[in-house]
Amino acid sequence: MHRSKKETGFTLIELMITVAIVGILAAVGYPAFTDQIRKGRRAECRSGLMQSMQQQERYFSQFNQYVTFADGATTAKTKAFSGDSLAKSACSIAAVQCTSGGTNLPLNQCVDLQATVRSGSDPVSMLSVNSNGDKGCTVDGSTKKAPSDTIPEKCWP
Repeated sequence: MHRSKKETGFTLIELMITVAIVGILAAVGYPAFTDQIRKGRRAECRSGLMQSMQQQERYFSQFNQYVTFADGATTAKTKAFSGDSLAKSACSIAAVQCTSGGTNLPLNQCVDLQATVRSGSDPVSMLSVNSNGDKGCTVDGSTKKAPSDTIPEKCWP
């Protein structure tokens, strides 16, 4: 008697179909995934800016002026990054004097906080807010500042 042995395993066509399906899912899913990561980092930057502005307002209420600081600086008065530490933060924050018509305003009138996004792949490279509540951002190299410009939705929703 001749017994036939049944082969087990996958055929080449089944394997190719599976690889094609995984490739299509990856091609669709990866851009959406990276877009969500960018949105999350921008949200962290906005949150860090608002926390820093609260620190500025507390300082202003005690000393009747705002304080400036550079990207990444940490003193008893300021935290110049958005996350738990500078190394893990999505952005670094700086506080500079506001300008009006090219002239710096005194620190007892206004301060401008600027969050620089640390990831190079985000089209939004900088978010800003000043003590007057005016917001701004830099998208693809073009800076927009309220109230004179319309701020893109992806910056300040």
